[in-house]
Amino acid sequence: MNRRGKVYGSKEFNIDCKLKERIEENGYNTYASLTWKNNERQMFVALNGKGTPKRGPKTRRKSTNAHFLPIPL
Repeated sequence: MNRRGKVYGSKEFNIDCKLKERIEENGYNTYASLTWKNNERQMFVALNGKGTPKRGPKTRRKSTNAHFLPIPL
């Protein structure tokens, strides 16, 4: 996630690749940018109904769009 909140793929690890994982009370995980914030608010990785990424400033921790279900391998 870059400083504007756009989620993108990168071949090499850089400062934008650092995410903070949080296990929520409902068993889902959320991922927030460790480096970038928008007006002192965390920006979360979230997908809309069609599966495209939402911009970080429009995401919230409690939104179901930002909840991901971990699958043990």
